[in-house]
Amino acid sequence: MKIVLQKVSHASVVVNSKVISSIKNGYFLLVGITTEDTMDDIEKLSRKVVNLRIFGDEPDGFWKKNIKEVQGEILSVSQFTLCARTKKGTKPDFHLAQRGHIAKELYNNFLKLLGDSIGPEKVQDGEFGAMMSCSLTNEGPITILLDSKE
Repeated sequence: MKIVLQKVSHASVVVNSKVISSIKNGYFLLVGITTEDTMDDIEKLSRKVVNLRIFGDEPDGFWKKNIKEVQGEILSVSQFTLCARTKKGTKPDFHLAQRGHIAKELYNNFLKLLGDSIGPEKVQDGEFGAMMSCSLTNEGPITILLDSKE
């Protein structure tokens, strides 16, 4: 499982010219689920996302508080293209991306675990499998790559 985590002051997702999700202070996540991922990977990275300390008071700087402590929100988008291999040629190979129905089940479990930790009302997502336009304001800028296999 791979996640691109960005600390944001605003993020939104648009599908068919309609805003379907929007958050203020928190995380924008791109989540890729591979053919090797299990519930152990989902649980491991959901804990990591919730407990990662990248917030803080301005006088003290960052790295003091996690998203729950600052009552932040999460906007998560399923992103199979994170599983692309580009070693050969110019066309990405997506064979490592989990099949749709299995990926959707694991992804929904990931969202539920996040919601159980910070409150379901604080977790939003895009539309699984849809073409989405994502907009965000990255703060810091802070962007962190997470991989359940590392």
